[in-house]
Amino acid sequence: MGKLEGLLSDEESVKQLAELAQMFIGESGGEEGGSMPDMESVMKLTGLVGAFSQSDSNSELLLALKPHLSAERQKKVDKAIKLLRLIAVWNIAKENGLLDNII
Repeated sequence: MGKLEGLLSDEESVKQLAELAQMFIGESGGEEGGSMPDMESVMKLTGLVGAFSQSDSNSELLLALKPHLSAERQKKVDKAIKLLRLIAVWNIAKENGLLDNII
């Protein structure tokens, strides 16, 4: 629950989740009236949110090293962690077939 709260407190993450939800509504054949996506799409979205908030051993190592680095390198660590999370989300989306119509 704490991870979800942290994710929802980040403005950029909320924006990305809204874009994903809109994508699902469009793909599920929603009517112009704004119908809700089907349960399968919601479950796939939940898996993506979980992947985005989940840390792995590489991220944990980078976070452990971060206090010992210069300010410039700390920014690079932050970018690297974001990329690792993005790759994790990409892999889950690919496994769930969310990217079949895109790529």
